[in-house]
Amino acid sequence: MDSDPPFHGRAPHHERERPDISVLATTVLSVLGDKGDQGCRQVRSSMVDALIDATLAPGQFDGKLVLDALARGRLGAEEIVDIYIPEAARRMGAMWVADDLSFARVTIGSARLQGLLALLAAPWSAGTSGTRSRIEALLVLQGDDAHTLGPHVAASQMRRLGVGVRILFNQDAKIVLRMLQEDCFDLILFSTSRTEALAPIAQMVKRMRAELSRVPPVVLGGLVQDLAEKVQERTGVDLVTTDVRAALRLCEREKQKTRSLAG
Repeated sequence: MDSDPPFHGRAPHHERERPDISVLATTVLSVLGDKGDQGCRQVRSSMVDALIDATLAPGQFDGKLVLDALARGRLGAEEIVDIYIPEAARRMGAMWVADDLSFARVTIGSARLQGLLALLAAPWSAGTSGTRSRIEALLVLQGDDAHTLGPHVAASQMRRLGVGVRILFNQDAKIVLRMLQEDCFDLILFSTSRTEALAPIAQMVKRMRAELSRVPPVVLGGLVQDLAEKVQERTGVDLVTTDVRAALRLCEREKQKTRSLAG
């Protein structure tokens, strides 16, 4: 039986350094992604371990070489984005919680995984350029979130499905409202891993509904839904989910309803 191809630059998993940073549990790696198909696809743990080792290896990181090694291991781009990058992120987060990995190394690993997403997303983004996508989405990220890997996984998944995605990071309500007035979006997504961000998101949603003539479906995702209760009621969003396809189904229903009323 063929063995999984080795990655170069393997780094040890165990490191007993822990920085003195408060409330780090709210910033541990979270993945906002569609898990609908993951249950029927087997995860090869050896490939996940190799991916983790490659992203944590000291020295220069060559994302293309890592992706080439994953391809030699018979992994397609969709599997890497939907399963292996999120699983690597979850395991690194668990290693940090267990004191086996420092916060600094988790941050470096997260950034490198996000770089892999950028390499993989390029063909999907190019495929929708020049024409209006079936759905146009605005993804709003909160400035105080330490890790944005999960939302970028979601953006990659949506682009692969033909959705045009624009990402706003750490912008105030005035900028978000102006963008919604000037451009036509079919879906608004917020993502956060911090309970402290719920109040600002709620204020922004309230301003949208008060000041805009048309507000598309508003969805909230991220680790926060596991850290707080009654998130939908507290923020006024239409849906709270970590399932990309659930958000797109809501958007399609709203578009069909609009077309019915117009007809």
